[in-house]
Amino acid sequence: MKPGLDPYQNSEKSLYHFSFLRDIKVHGIYYNSFKRFLDLYCFIRKEHAYDFYSLILFTQGSGSIKIKDDIFPVKPQTLCIIGPGQLHSFEGLEDVEGIVFFFCQDFYVEEFSFVRLLNVYSYTSQTGNNICNPCIRLSDNEFAAINSEINSIHSEYELYAPTNNSAVIIRSHLNILLLKLTDLYELKSGKSNSTDSIIIHSLSHLVDSYFIKEQHLGFYTTAFNISESQLNEICNKHFNCGLKKILQNRLMQEARKLLLSSDLSVSEIAYKLNFEDNSYFNKVFKSKIGITPKRFRDIHKKLLPQKP
Repeated sequence: MKPGLDPYQNSEKSLYHFSFLRDIKVHGIYYNSFKRFLDLYCFIRKEHAYDFYSLILFTQGSGSIKIKDDIFPVKPQTLCIIGPGQLHSFEGLEDVEGIVFFFCQDFYVEEFSFVRLLNVYSYTSQTGNNICNPCIRLSDNEFAAINSEINSIHSEYELYAPTNNSAVIIRSHLNILLLKLTDLYELKSGKSNSTDSIIIHSLSHLVDSYFIKEQHLGFYTTAFNISESQLNEICNKHFNCGLKKILQNRLMQEARKLLLSSDLSVSEIAYKLNFEDNSYFNKVFKSKIGITPKRFRDIHKKLLPQKP
């Protein structure tokens, strides 16, 4: 999301919040064929961005997709991953078919690592450095492996009910899909580094275990016995942001989760997340999310599926 933009207002119509999707079946996840999606939301052909994560797998047709300032051809077995806030548009689409798959950060991070999610989608920002493209052409074997996981997600998506475990199963398949995408993009980019991989794996566990108690970078640099600049260099290389931003983002994700899944007051949530006082929590939350914790709760509580 661009700094200063409030996705809950229509001040910039090219940035869309997840709630613009009228045919959502599962809160935090969206699945549709590319053709049906275009029919429902024809305006997405023009330049736009989302505040959630996007994956498109093209199976037939031709055309092009523009992501930021780069244009990529659309062909069968083309996979595109697009991160939050990235402007993109479609041009010259002919007989295009495939799937569109969207998910919110909070849906995935409820059970799995935010660092892993950042790692996969960091490749969407690498075009300027000629490291890797967000759109890649898959071999037959690669296409079969990715398509298999997407089909598994689709099956559970269709079976979803507020009373069953389909959302949890979808999240598990999504995690497998992201792991496969990580291997795929690392292979095609040549970015993989064994030392970095070990640090990233450990950092993932440290962040998820200590992000509330330890927001200071010194704790993490001491754990790896490296300098702050070295750790930030690794984070920027793989995630396109520093460790401080990762920690803040993870803390805000937990705040959003507590606002929606608990009956704790805003003051109690501030205390639970180790903020010095309620007013400071409100200030930080609004600066990062764009609205106050109370308004976030009021808006999103209405969108959650209600169990009978």
